[in-house]
Amino acid sequence: MGQKLNILVIDDKKVIGDLFDFTLGYSGHAITVVDNAKAALDAVGARKFDVVFLDIVMPDKDGTEVLQDLKKAAPNLPVIMMSGYSVEDKKKKAQELGAVTCLKKPFEIDDVKAVVKEVLGVEI
Repeated sequence: MGQKLNILVIDDKKVIGDLFDFTLGYSGHAITVVDNAKAALDAVGARKFDVVFLDIVMPDKDGTEVLQDLKKAAPNLPVIMMSGYSVEDKKKKAQELGAVTCLKKPFEIDDVKAVVKEVLGVEI
């Protein structure tokens, strides 16, 4: 395995955070899971992350709006969107705003590992 990463997961569904925690966290990566926009921005302001996984559909603030805020706070931070819904217009907007890609839920942890390798060039 490669380097240990600091990964931020922003999703209102606890099961998604648990997936990252139980798989990548167990492997030694630092996983921070938050479930709303304010907590996400607070986390990015408090520490340096290597990559962010951000849900597109959230109850408090649209994922594309959160993406805009994240890009203002940390312009070079790679953000990977996630969605279990058919939200092509939001996926397109997210990529225009700087999202790297969008994972379709449900996904396997191998999908996460592949996209991290693609984005950061590291094996996790």
